[in-house]
Amino acid sequence: MNGSPSGKAFAEGKGLLRRHSTRVAAAVAAGALALAGSGIAWADDIKNTLDGSVDATAETMALNVGGAQGSTTLALVETNGDGKNGCNLTGSSTLTLSIASSDPAVATVSPSLATFTSCGFTQPLSVSAVGEGSATITASIVSNTSTGSFDVGPATFAVNVVAPAPSNTAPVLSISGVTNGGSYEKGTVPTAVCDVVDKEDGANSFNATLGSLSGPDAANGIGTQEATCSHEDTGGLKLVSSVTYNIVDETAPKVSYTLTPADPDGDNGWYNTDVAVQWIVIEEDSTSTVHRTGCEDQIITEDQVAEDYSCTATSAGGTSETIIVNLKKDGTAPTVASAGATGTEGTNSWYTSDVEASFTGTDATSGLLATTQTVTSSGEGVDVKVDSPAFTDLAGNTTPSGAATQTFKIDKTAPTVEYKDASGTLGADDWYRSDVVATFTGTDVTSGPLTATQTATSEGEGKAVKVESPAFSDDAGNTTPAGAASQTFKIDLTAPTVTFDSIVADSYYGSTPAEPTCTASDELSGLVGDCKVEGYSSAVGGHTLTAKATDKAGNETIITQSYEVKAWTLKGFYQPIDMEGVLNTVKGGSTVPAKFEIFAGDTELTDPALASFAMKPIQCSLLSPQDAIETVTTGSTSLRYDATAGQFVYNWKTPTGTGNCYRLVMTADDGSSISASFKLK
Repeated sequence: MNGSPSGKAFAEGKGLLRRHSTRVAAAVAAGALALAGSGIAWADDIKNTLDGSVDATAETMALNVGGAQGSTTLALVETNGDGKNGCNLTGSSTLTLSIASSDPAVATVSPSLATFTSCGFTQPLSVSAVGEGSATITASIVSNTSTGSFDVGPATFAVNVVAPAPSNTAPVLSISGVTNGGSYEKGTVPTAVCDVVDKEDGANSFNATLGSLSGPDAANGIGTQEATCSHEDTGGLKLVSSVTYNIVDETAPKVSYTLTPADPDGDNGWYNTDVAVQWIVIEEDSTSTVHRTGCEDQIITEDQVAEDYSCTATSAGGTSETIIVNLKKDGTAPTVASAGATGTEGTNSWYTSDVEASFTGTDATSGLLATTQTVTSSGEGVDVKVDSPAFTDLAGNTTPSGAATQTFKIDKTAPTVEYKDASGTLGADDWYRSDVVATFTGTDVTSGPLTATQTATSEGEGKAVKVESPAFSDDAGNTTPAGAASQTFKIDLTAPTVTFDSIVADSYYGSTPAEPTCTASDELSGLVGDCKVEGYSSAVGGHTLTAKATDKAGNETIITQSYEVKAWTLKGFYQPIDMEGVLNTVKGGSTVPAKFEIFAGDTELTDPALASFAMKPIQCSLLSPQDAIETVTTGSTSLRYDATAGQFVYNWKTPTGTGNCYRLVMTADDGSSISASFKLK
């Protein structure tokens, strides 16, 4: 063969190629079987284009050392294996693959990363021969931001590199016309052409071999198809390459309908009888992808107002126009009822003139041509009958005349009105402190009054508030106007005005202002008694004063003011006495000076009469800290104020004896106190 390598080198290269291809094919097939056994379902495949199939058989690329680069393309094939219809790479999702050679000393691949951003994305690969031997090119997933899964096993292929053939360079095979992963409308698919460039044999082009369509709508010419190119040069080097593309439907379904009966059988577009709608959806290509929205066939048997029925169909070819049919049915005639009358009217259907009787028609569905009609009575008596006219609805249904009737009576005479009694909140001297409800009676000797008693409520206040009777009507329609009778009342709705004559301000004990008085007045009914103040106290604490006054109608006014009487501040006992739980020890019979101060706010009090002392035995506590009295005194034991020292002094003569404990308590006039504990030794 012209330009072929030496017999030994050629045999070794072919043997190496066969052994490596066998190993790679077995490994890939085993991986595919393992995936199938594990229950994994792949949504999409990533394949190379060295041959025309997506399978577990490893493809092979033959290269010469120092020869031209080999090339193939990675493409995405939709399989719907995990139940997701179509390609997983929708929206902004991406799939990033790492492309690597198992032995860079034999062959290298470029690029090393490929990021798929859409279903039609393809990634060309260039393979460079480095040294003799075999290497495997594989793809692995670096990242996947979609919700689906991908099988990268079909992307694997082997590279066999042999010594340079002096007269046979590996050919270059490519496919034009269609692109791997591309989509073409049915009827407009370009011709797939195999283009071969060979250094020794020259250039050659021929049509690719097309595989069968696959997919649920393949019978309609819609699905996935593979174009395969196979070439062997005169030196025996064989290449196979393929691309997979989609034939798609770009024509949306068509929607129409039929009606039975075809046209309304009532008035104004209404049906009086049952009507049926049947939807027709036509999709000639992507029949397996048709999805209907609405499109339910209907038989309308019940009355209904206008209602829309719609149908929209979606397929792989797009979405149809939404077809809407509006249907309304009314097969029920109107209902007729009496609706009152007009004339010289009293009560209980008595009139003193001809009566214009009103009738109303109701129709729950289509509505009426006229909702109200009138008929005038003829003659007089206790039972004058008036028949309703015919009523017709918008759908053409008619109710004949006489479906409803009314009867009327006639009489004349006005009632006599008198005052009866009244109710309200009554105080003294016939004064009311609320609105008064006056009751009036009506009498009629012929047909009788519509209402035997009626009430009227007073308005405002005063010494002579007049309440007039309302209008009274009898059964014949005669009316006595309002004001035929009346009654006057004394009404006082306003409570007295009450004020304090002075304000008691907050103060310290001993300086509280005197109890205030109050003043009250009432301009209408007058007061009952004088205004009184209650709640006054000069004791320490908070107090509230109330001033109250009542008028003759019983209206009462109560006002309040609050003030506080503050306690004095006690300071002491000072040294030699210890406070705060200390048990002061002192010899029995000694005189101990008790020194202290009393303040009313910032003012120091100096009157000895403001304080008193008391002593009582207590239980000696072993837990209390003890401190000896360092200073005792002699002299008078009465309480005095030491102006020089600025404090009260009480010389307390302790009891005689030893071992007993006592508490000395000083109590001020305001009720506050201080105390100290002592133990006799």
